[in-house]
Amino acid sequence: KQWYQRRVRGNNMHIIDIAATEQHLWRALNVASCVALAGGRILFVDLRPGLKDIAEAAAAVCGESSQTTDTRRKGEMLHGVDDLWTTKPDLVICSNVNHDGAKALLLACNKYLVPSIGIVDSDVDPVNLTYHVPGNDDSRESLILYHKLFAKAIIQAKKSLQAAHQTEPDSMLHGKATIDHFAH
Repeated sequence: KQWYQRRVRGNNMHIIDIAATEQHLWRALNVASCVALAGGRILFVDLRPGLKDIAEAAAAVCGESSQTTDTRRKGEMLHGVDDLWTTKPDLVICSNVNHDGAKALLLACNKYLVPSIGIVDSDVDPVNLTYHVPGNDDSRESLILYHKLFAKAIIQAKKSLQAAHQTEPDSMLHGKATIDHFAH
């Protein structure tokens, strides 16, 4: 489905459908929550020097990791990809899908069956993403908003997981009582 409209009135402007953004964003936040709830590792990626601090901050706030440097060498797809996957993430959230290093990273995600979420502007082909969120991937303010939402969803999922572990009854004792009850 086309999630942006092309408008031509003196210039070529693309307008992203906010309803599509909302639908895709909720789905992506749910995926991030489910991965965090399952105890999975999440990697935030943004390789642009002026915006990498946003991904780093989001990762730090929710206790996850980030990749904010392009580790490729000229002529290589992704230098150090094997080092990255030694602690393979369970989800990658990428906010600059059009960057060559990010493209290589997303290809590696596909190769190693790691799901990915990406913020995609109208100039981005989402083909290598598992989940895409149509939106402005160049605006610092929009990236801060997206990263805050992802970090909040991950933190809430981790709190739910922690609360579930703290209030979980001794299942061995309860299980034995139930078995004994039905055995007689």
